[in-house]
Amino acid sequence: MQSSEREFECSSGQSVRFALLTHRRYPWLAQAEAVQRLRTGFRRAAQRRPWVWEAAVVLPDVVYGVWRLPADDPDPRPRWRAVKAHCTRHLRHAPGLPEGRLWARGVEWSTLDAASSEAEAAEWRRQIDWMHWEPVRRGFVARPEAWRYSSYRRWLARGDYPEAWPGPSAVPSAAEGEAEEVLLSGAGAGTAAAGGAEALR
Repeated sequence: MQSSEREFECSSGQSVRFALLTHRRYPWLAQAEAVQRLRTGFRRAAQRRPWVWEAAVVLPDVVYGVWRLPADDPDPRPRWRAVKAHCTRHLRHAPGLPEGRLWARGVEWSTLDAASSEAEAAEWRRQIDWMHWEPVRRGFVARPEAWRYSSYRRWLARGDYPEAWPGPSAVPSAAEGEAEEVLLSGAGAGTAAAGGAEALR
């Protein structure tokens, strides 16, 4: 993935896949209050500059998401900045949370165009599968549907996954650290998904 500080290019039809990392990977998103504030931040940002959530997973130290942005406003960076600023403003001095910086600098992101080719469509789906499996890979839950802050259940309900989905094929072990490297590196530059916080239910 590339940092949000780089020049952003995202054409109509592309998706933006991103990772919002907490500062020094501190697990402050493990607190329900923090996730609720994050949801509010996304909702308010979407009211000003809409997008569509394609997938999302919130872990204690990172937010993974895939957005589809409107053709006339395809830059996700103001949206990310608004969400991060909202959380920092309301949670900076909350009990049990680190004072000062909550988020890592920048945003890791990449773009994919699932409609451009079968290979791109397969890569788009592979990234979403790995994202949905990440709570299991990291040992938080035994099944992806058990993780509260994930779009997996929505995908499962509409038939995009079979019951008892065994996970993506050839998932690297946590010790190797390769799965997270794929999620943070991606296949290209850029990524994007229904406005507000619906995907985080």
